[in-house]
Amino acid sequence: MSERIRNVATVIVIAVMAIALVLLTSTQPADVDRVEQIGLRIKCPVCQGESIANSPSPMAEDMMDLVSERVAAGVSDQGIIDELLGSYTGAVLLDPPASGSTLALWLAPMVALALGVGVILWWQRHPGSDTHDPAPPVERSRTRLLTGGVVLILAFAGIVVVASNSLQDRPAEAAGAAALEGQDLSEVSNETMEAVVAANADNPEVNGMRLALAERYFEVGDYRSAFPHYLLVAEDPEATAGEAVTALVRLGWMAYDGNGEVETATRLVDEALAIDPRSTVALYVRARLRWCGAGETDQAIETFEGLLTDPGLDPETAAGIEADLELARDGGECP
Repeated sequence: MSERIRNVATVIVIAVMAIALVLLTSTQPADVDRVEQIGLRIKCPVCQGESIANSPSPMAEDMMDLVSERVAAGVSDQGIIDELLGSYTGAVLLDPPASGSTLALWLAPMVALALGVGVILWWQRHPGSDTHDPAPPVERSRTRLLTGGVVLILAFAGIVVVASNSLQDRPAEAAGAAALEGQDLSEVSNETMEAVVAANADNPEVNGMRLALAERYFEVGDYRSAFPHYLLVAEDPEATAGEAVTALVRLGWMAYDGNGEVETATRLVDEALAIDPRSTVALYVRARLRWCGAGETDQAIETFEGLLTDPGLDPETAAGIEADLELARDGGECP
């Protein structure tokens, strides 16, 4: 093989590897619109290394809707990214800026490429440096070229591993229930609470926040969003008795009010009463199911009357029971 051919082969190998490095480390396709470009840069808080543009999760869809709204409003890319990272705990950049702790991730591919090119060029310029090698010059040249390529490949492989771990496993600073400890949850958005709950899904201490979030959805009639949170608490063996009772009662009422499933609703509330037979909320809902669902008005009236004898009954609940009791006595329909 002539010197010219070897040089051309060297240039081709270097060019191919340089292109591969650029393609594999790039995170933004050029043929996508601005909304998707931004979505591809944000890691979904509840997914495993997926961007919000590629994730089918409801939270990711909500985040993409927010991106669309902000783009339409003329907000800058950085402004939108800052809002997402600030509003959704657990969201992180999939393409971190080339500064601070992420600078090495941006410099590493260039360093690896320069190292491999340097090795190949040095061997090309010093063909007699390994005079003790008994192999013919052509074979030595091929070996040098191959060795340089291997250096590039191994270096790039190491970069991919390090970058993947850094980008996918790096926790957000505020991820975790402790991030909201001591804060007034009424001032925390549903999105932030969703992200915190998702980031601490295996921690039983997050059940309180999960129930608080579910109650928000329940109170506005958003049963679809409330249901999975109540269900997870109800099925959690480490949930406290109070948490389990609340979740079961809410699930029972949603089964009746949302789908008209009287038997399912009654079974769930009975499970709550098996945990705490004196639970006021469980007894009240059980009575309403008798009245509204089963037509057992007399039994419901009896339960309402018994609940009103409790001196510890809070005024709001007492007012609701009194209104139901009066309506049931008058033969009215369940509201």
